[in-house]
Amino acid sequence: MFWGSKKSIPPETGSIIYTELAFGAAEHSGIYLGYNRVIHLNGQGYIEEVSLHEFTGHITTFNHEIYVPCYSDMDLAVSFPSAAGRAIDKIGSTRDYNVILDNCHQFCAGCVTDDFNNSCNFLWMLKDLVREKHGSSVTWRKWDWKNAS
Repeated sequence: MFWGSKKSIPPETGSIIYTELAFGAAEHSGIYLGYNRVIHLNGQGYIEEVSLHEFTGHITTFNHEIYVPCYSDMDLAVSFPSAAGRAIDKIGSTRDYNVILDNCHQFCAGCVTDDFNNSCNFLWMLKDLVREKHGSSVTWRKWDWKNAS
Protein backbone atom coordinates (compact mmCIF):
# COMPACT_ATOMS: atom_id res chain seq x y z
CA MET A 1 0.00 0.00 0.00
CA PHE A 2 1.37 3.38 -0.93
CA TRP A 3 0.21 6.93 -1.36
CA GLY A 4 -1.26 7.53 -4.78
CA SER A 5 -2.30 3.92 -5.39
CA LYS A 6 -4.76 3.42 -8.25
CA LYS A 7 -6.12 0.20 -6.75
CA SER A 8 -9.91 -0.25 -6.88
CA ILE A 9 -11.12 -0.05 -3.27
CA PRO A 10 -14.60 -1.26 -2.29
CA PRO A 11 -16.71 0.93 -0.01
CA GLU A 12 -17.46 0.02 3.59
CA THR A 13 -20.86 0.11 5.26
CA GLY A 14 -21.63 3.81 5.64
CA SER A 15 -19.40 5.02 2.81
CA ILE A 16 -20.75 7.83 0.66
CA ILE A 17 -20.64 6.73 -2.98
CA TYR A 18 -21.54 8.50 -6.19
CA THR A 19 -21.94 7.93 -9.90
CA GLU A 20 -21.92 10.42 -12.77
CA LEU A 21 -25.11 11.40 -14.60
CA ALA A 22 -25.76 13.28 -17.83
CA PHE A 23 -22.32 12.78 -19.35
CA GLY A 24 -20.49 14.04 -16.29
CA ALA A 25 -22.52 17.24 -15.87
CA ALA A 26 -24.20 15.98 -12.67
CA GLU A 27 -23.79 13.21 -10.09
CA HIS A 28 -25.96 10.96 -7.95
CA SER A 29 -24.92 9.97 -4.41
CA GLY A 30 -26.02 7.38 -1.88
CA ILE A 31 -25.03 5.54 1.29
CA TYR A 32 -23.42 2.14 0.78
CA LEU A 33 -24.83 -0.65 2.99
CA GLY A 34 -22.69 -3.57 1.93
CA TYR A 35 -23.58 -6.60 -0.17
CA ASN A 36 -23.96 -4.38 -3.26
CA ARG A 37 -26.87 -2.43 -1.71
CA VAL A 38 -27.28 1.36 -1.53
CA ILE A 39 -29.79 3.69 0.10
CA HIS A 40 -30.51 6.81 -1.91
CA LEU A 41 -33.04 9.57 -2.46
CA ASN A 42 -34.49 8.97 -5.90
CA GLY A 43 -35.69 11.64 -8.34
CA GLN A 44 -39.27 11.29 -7.11
CA GLY A 45 -38.29 12.11 -3.52
CA TYR A 46 -38.54 8.52 -2.24
CA ILE A 47 -35.80 7.11 0.02
CA GLU A 48 -35.19 3.50 -0.95
CA GLU A 49 -32.70 0.67 -0.83
CA VAL A 50 -31.51 -0.44 -4.27
CA SER A 51 -28.87 -2.65 -5.88
CA LEU A 52 -25.74 -1.18 -7.46
CA HIS A 53 -27.26 -1.95 -10.87
CA GLU A 54 -30.33 0.11 -9.97
CA PHE A 55 -28.20 2.88 -8.46
CA THR A 56 -26.17 3.24 -11.66
CA GLY A 57 -28.90 2.15 -14.07
CA HIS A 58 -30.76 5.44 -14.61
CA ILE A 59 -31.22 6.50 -18.22
CA THR A 60 -28.98 9.53 -17.62
CA THR A 61 -26.17 7.56 -15.97
CA PHE A 62 -22.95 8.31 -17.78
CA ASN A 63 -20.91 5.15 -17.36
CA HIS A 64 -22.03 3.03 -14.37
CA GLU A 65 -18.81 3.85 -12.51
CA ILE A 66 -18.92 4.32 -8.76
CA TYR A 67 -16.57 6.55 -6.79
CA VAL A 68 -15.59 5.80 -3.19
CA PRO A 69 -13.89 8.07 -0.61
CA CYS A 70 -10.59 6.56 0.50
CA TYR A 71 -7.81 7.43 2.90
CA SER A 72 -5.19 9.31 0.91
CA ASP A 73 -2.31 7.37 2.47
CA MET A 74 -3.67 3.81 2.47
CA ASP A 75 -5.93 1.49 0.50
CA LEU A 76 -9.00 1.70 2.74
CA ALA A 77 -12.42 3.26 2.22
CA VAL A 78 -13.65 6.06 4.46
CA SER A 79 -17.00 5.27 6.05
CA PHE A 80 -19.48 6.58 8.58
CA PRO A 81 -21.32 3.60 10.12
CA SER A 82 -23.80 5.92 11.85
CA ALA A 83 -24.72 7.30 8.40
CA ALA A 84 -25.81 3.80 7.35
CA GLY A 85 -28.00 3.55 10.43
CA ARG A 86 -29.62 6.91 9.74
CA ALA A 87 -30.17 5.96 6.09
CA ILE A 88 -31.82 2.68 7.09
CA ASP A 89 -34.13 4.60 9.44
CA LYS A 90 -35.24 6.80 6.51
CA ILE A 91 -36.13 3.97 4.09
CA GLY A 92 -39.71 4.45 2.90
CA SER A 93 -39.74 8.16 3.76
CA THR A 94 -40.26 10.88 1.21
CA ARG A 95 -38.79 14.35 0.76
CA ASP A 96 -39.90 17.28 -1.34
CA TYR A 97 -37.29 16.49 -4.00
CA ASN A 98 -35.80 19.33 -5.99
CA VAL A 99 -32.74 18.81 -8.18
CA ILE A 100 -31.07 21.92 -6.70
CA LEU A 101 -32.65 22.53 -3.27
CA ASP A 102 -33.45 19.08 -1.83
CA ASN A 103 -31.52 16.30 -3.51
CA CYS A 104 -29.50 13.13 -2.99
CA HIS A 105 -26.40 15.01 -1.81
CA GLN A 106 -28.37 16.77 0.92
CA PHE A 107 -29.84 13.41 1.97
CA CYS A 108 -26.35 11.85 2.20
CA ALA A 109 -25.03 14.83 4.17
CA GLY A 110 -27.98 14.44 6.54
CA CYS A 111 -27.09 10.79 7.05
CA VAL A 112 -23.55 11.83 8.05
CA THR A 113 -24.51 14.79 10.27
CA ASP A 114 -28.07 13.91 11.40
CA ASP A 115 -29.14 17.32 10.04
CA PHE A 116 -31.40 16.58 7.09
CA ASN A 117 -32.17 20.28 6.57
CA ASN A 118 -28.55 21.08 5.71
CA SER A 119 -27.49 23.16 2.70
CA CYS A 120 -25.13 20.56 1.21
CA ASN A 121 -26.81 20.41 -2.23
CA PHE A 122 -23.85 19.87 -4.55
CA LEU A 123 -21.34 17.03 -4.78
CA TRP A 124 -18.40 19.34 -4.05
CA MET A 125 -20.10 20.32 -0.78
CA LEU A 126 -20.68 16.66 0.11
CA LYS A 127 -17.03 15.89 -0.64
CA ASP A 128 -15.97 18.78 1.61
CA LEU A 129 -18.21 17.42 4.37
CA VAL A 130 -16.69 13.93 4.04
CA ARG A 131 -13.19 15.41 4.29
CA GLU A 132 -14.18 17.61 7.25
CA LYS A 133 -15.88 14.80 9.18
CA HIS A 134 -13.09 12.36 8.34
CA GLY A 135 -10.51 14.77 9.66
CA SER A 136 -7.89 14.52 6.94
CA SER A 137 -7.29 14.26 3.23
CA VAL A 138 -9.62 12.01 1.21
CA THR A 139 -9.06 10.63 -2.28
CA TRP A 140 -12.07 9.60 -4.38
CA ARG A 141 -11.34 6.43 -6.36
CA LYS A 142 -13.27 4.49 -8.94
CA TRP A 143 -14.49 1.15 -7.65
CA ASP A 144 -14.66 -1.61 -10.23
CA TRP A 145 -17.81 -3.06 -8.68
CA LYS A 146 -18.83 -5.06 -11.74
CA ASN A 147 -15.61 -7.11 -11.51
CA ALA A 148 -15.41 -7.31 -7.71
CA SER A 149 -15.63 -10.73 -6.18
